[in-house]
Amino acid sequence: MHEYRFHQVLLILIVLFVATIPPGEVQAGEELNCLICHKHRGLSRIDENGKFRLFYINNELFESGPHRRNNCQDCHTDIVRIPHDPAKKVDCTQQCHVVEPSGKARFSHKPIAETLAMSVHGKLDAEGKPKKYQEDYPGCKDCHDQPLYRPLSVFKGEPRSGISERSISRCKSCHRTGNFAEDFYEHVTSRLRKGRFPLETIEVCAKCHQNPGFLERHELDDAVTTYEETFHGKLIKLGSERTPDCLDCHVVEGENTHLIEAKTVPTSATNKANVGNTCRASDCHKKASAQLASFQTHVTYEREKYPMQFYMLMFFKALMAVILYFFLTMIFFELMRRLFPAFAFFKESKADDTDTRPALKDREQ
Repeated sequence: MHEYRFHQVLLILIVLFVATIPPGEVQAGEELNCLICHKHRGLSRIDENGKFRLFYINNELFESGPHRRNNCQDCHTDIVRIPHDPAKKVDCTQQCHVVEPSGKARFSHKPIAETLAMSVHGKLDAEGKPKKYQEDYPGCKDCHDQPLYRPLSVFKGEPRSGISERSISRCKSCHRTGNFAEDFYEHVTSRLRKGRFPLETIEVCAKCHQNPGFLERHELDDAVTTYEETFHGKLIKLGSERTPDCLDCHVVEGENTHLIEAKTVPTSATNKANVGNTCRASDCHKKASAQLASFQTHVTYEREKYPMQFYMLMFFKALMAVILYFFLTMIFFELMRRLFPAFAFFKESKADDTDTRPALKDREQ
């Protein structure tokens, strides 16, 4: 009992100490100073469902991410005091404190969520009914685990990673308050190129589309493995950033990247009627013919789904086996001839030799 009271008093003293810290010394601009506890790497617990929950916040990672101008309470609106009750699940569609400059309204991810709901990854079908296996359909954090800025810095025509100090200095000549120039510069330039490397995009999609259980439940092919076997997939593995990844082919050029539709939808980028336009996108094969667009990317060799590909594979395997074994046999016989030059399967008898020689002598006479 006395130990419990001692912990209560200690916690109250810590909170009072935090309250006396000047605002300028608080990390991440947080009025509640949440990092006083969440900066510890071992901060965790087992929740009611028996799952391990880690509550550690890496402040350096947070300060380099897109939400660094947000306070914790902008997303965790139910937390108003320390110590607090278990936090509720964050709703990414709620309005935050950032004012969207074009509309002069508070920013919200709600339009993005509405676009995602209309895509093949939405949890509702065309009739508005919940789809089967609700837990398989992604939410915001399933893909956006912790995206970092990849700013594009161009000065005198030379692209390079990171922020160009000479370029940002021009912004600072007017925007001198706080880190507005850096934040605005990163926000704009990060959207002039992809948020992830193509290989990272493939890995994000592979979390579901290469999961055997997921593929079995939704009756899908292994799209990641079949893609990696293509020319595009091999280039990405070699480090190319100019090669199309999943988003380049499955999103209509000019549309929101969250709007990925099934190939059976008439407006889908991978619909049979639209594949040609997808290949002829401005960043890809501008002069692609109908033959190039007819290439099948995600093809497996299952006899039930793709019988022609299956039998073609069997034919070429048999052909290669016949050719290989034929030449191996010829090489073996050639090797035997070189090792045993006097060897022969059929030899002439000695009697034949004695009978033949006199006859030959008579003819010569």
